[in-house]
Amino acid sequence: MKKSNIRQIIKEEVIHLIREQYLTEAFADPNLAMINKLGGLDQRWKKTFWDAAAKTYDLAWDKLPAGTVQEKPVSDSSVLKPGMMAFWVVKTQKDNPYRVGYSSYTVRPGVLAVTLGGKIQYYSREGGIGAKGGYKQQGPVGRGERGQLMVKKLKELADEVYTFNLEDFRGGTTALKAARADLKLGKDTFKDHRAWKRANLDRYKQIMDARVGSRDQVDAMVGKIVQIANEAVKTGMETVKMGKYERMVTTIEGNEVEMEAVTNAMGRALVLYAEYIRYENQAEKEKKQGYGSDYYSKQTKDVAGRLKKMLNGFQKGDQRLISRY
Repeated sequence: MKKSNIRQIIKEEVIHLIREQYLTEAFADPNLAMINKLGGLDQRWKKTFWDAAAKTYDLAWDKLPAGTVQEKPVSDSSVLKPGMMAFWVVKTQKDNPYRVGYSSYTVRPGVLAVTLGGKIQYYSREGGIGAKGGYKQQGPVGRGERGQLMVKKLKELADEVYTFNLEDFRGGTTALKAARADLKLGKDTFKDHRAWKRANLDRYKQIMDARVGSRDQVDAMVGKIVQIANEAVKTGMETVKMGKYERMVTTIEGNEVEMEAVTNAMGRALVLYAEYIRYENQAEKEKKQGYGSDYYSKQTKDVAGRLKKMLNGFQKGDQRLISRY
């Protein structure tokens, strides 16, 4: 092998490792970090799925908070609904029952395919992704091969599926730039805690309005988190103080808490709350239709438990608990 070829291989591997490490650290959602590590989302060394999807759908992947991407049963029809992006994952190597022509004899572990609204996604020559069709289309996203790229076959081959509602976050990159220019939250310098408070209250109300059934104590828990977080940001803005590593801090129950931890937790709480209401509405719907499954009921309890622990952290001013859930 020529030295130039060896240098090229080393260069490609180094770029791949740097990119993987950067993305893994950048993901706030642990499921996204896990999916990135599984493999199958690189379109050669020049491009990744994350780059292509961010370009097409204006997504800020690093700003999707923990809990955004949820694991669902492979048979769950909700992963195919409009706006739902799904990652079809193979955990263990298996025989390929749909081998065609020169395709592989086995299905390797990793991300087999990505769907949006039930449509398999392909890379485009313009650097984005989209559904099949058009002369500008390139290969499919993931490790799926010819003969496998149908939803009914993905359901048979995949061991797990992870999904989230893309429409809830589409335009995130543009929105992020606007938010930083207006509110200067997160890692930047704070300027307007009142606008941040209004935005949180508006989001909270919009989520509450989506509820079908009766309200319960989860509403009150999230309301308290919103209230404590807003007061913490206000306190930190009135008396600006820098803590360890020159990070801006505020005070909750006499304890110093990093401002960024408060704002990040606030975002996660509202995402969890939206998930809770979606699960609750679905459970109520299945109950009326006479289904015997308790999957959605269990999910509501799990989310409610996480919110309760997060509230406990806010009430104690415990940054460790605030950041964990």
